Amino acid sequence: MTQTVSFTIHPSPLDGELLTVSDAMRQVLDLVEALEKIEGGERKIVWRLSEAHTNSPPFTVTAMATAAQPSMAIGTEAARVTRLFASAMDELLLGKSPQWLDAEVTAPLKRIMKRNLNGISQTDILVGNDEKRNLLPTNAKTALAALERASLEATAAAPDYRRTEYGTIESEVTKISRWNDKPALIVIERLSEKEVTCVLSNELAEKLGPERRWVEVWDGRRLLVGGILHYDSDGTLKKIDAEYVEELPWADVNLDDLREVDILEGRTVSQHLEKLWGNDDAKAH
Repeated sequence: MTQTVSFTIHPSPLDGELLTVSDAMRQVLDLVEALEKIEGGERKIVWRLSEAHTNSPPFTVTAMATAAQPSMAIGTEAARVTRLFASAMDELLLGKSPQWLDAEVTAPLKRIMKRNLNGISQTDILVGNDEKRNLLPTNAKTALAALERASLEATAAAPDYRRTEYGTIESEVTKISRWNDKPALIVIERLSEKEVTCVLSNELAEKLGPERRWVEVWDGRRLLVGGILHYDSDGTLKKIDAEYVEELPWADVNLDDLREVDILEGRTVSQHLEKLWGNDDAKAH
């Protein structure tokens, strides 16, 4: 089923009941940009103009989801994007900001709400055959306050990444998660035994396969994770922008084999400790 979204822009009575071209066009562009930002990553959807008309004075535009590549099937993705867009509008108009909204989606939404308080009196949003959502100055103000509040909270809660470097860690997967609506793994880093969020690149996520199978595939597994390591002000590793993962299988070791390993190599315990501390004179007799 083809996914469509329609926007109807109404002018403010204070402006002579006629829309300015700038307000009308920018409002539509920001609404479409919000749809595009919700999809994220390499876009599979291109929103094409299927209808536009002015029934003086409202201006109506209908955008239709089409595939960026002819061979792509976008039905599921288009349904996901429009569902998230509609639910975000519903929550915002009630003064709530969805937790999954990131800065890229929030920016056009803020402009939409501000414009609806100055120059535009009403924006009607129709997603498919859903009930029409009416964005008015009163609820636009409520939505804008929710977006501003969420932005402040996100800034306050954002980790203070003082240092980044490229490297790898050994870890054990504890759960599957998402970070800013991106697929992620929560792992315990072997050395620190602390939780680290591993955000997966789009390429890596596709390589790992369908997300619904990650629990059965990766839960409890030991992994070597490589990518950009982000440390906070205390020097604690907090996040990895993972670019590759490699499984580290558990090995069965025979206890008798371990007993036969001569760690001291003929040295006494004191001589072995001296060697570990860098004293080259610690030799076996």
